[in-house]
Amino acid sequence: MTGRAHLDLIVYPHRSLSRRHFKRLMWVIGGITGLAALRFLFVGAWPVVLFVAADIFAIWLAFTISYRRARLTETVRLTDTDLLVERRYPNGRRESWRLEPYWAKVKLLEDERGGTELTITTHQQTVSLGAYLNPAERRDLAAEIREALDAWQRR
Repeated sequence: MTGRAHLDLIVYPHRSLSRRHFKRLMWVIGGITGLAALRFLFVGAWPVVLFVAADIFAIWLAFTISYRRARLTETVRLTDTDLLVERRYPNGRRESWRLEPYWAKVKLLEDERGGTELTITTHQQTVSLGAYLNPAERRDLAAEIREALDAWQRR
């Protein structure tokens, strides 16, 4: 990895609800369902309280899993000699690919439903990128990588 970086991108999943707002949401859900649970408790339907607690726990667990998956990152770096792609998983595992930028082709495959798949292909390897992005974001990412590779090849 020598020379300057012609492209240096870090791609990660977008989460529309910040952690701070998630905590607020959980307090609101807990408050509303807690009041409902108290009502059931007072009328003698105490088993309903267990289901309310299970609902709150399920919501918390779903968001926690979502935030953990959002820690996935993909780095795309184009240097004077290499196109480097690295994927870091939430559990700490890493995968990396070193591609020859002269032969790299950015492909955006579209299916009949409007979905897309972004890949970078050379003679020996194919690397898929941005599986968690929406189709418009994948198109933008593909255009940015293509533009950087074109500029690199014209230098």
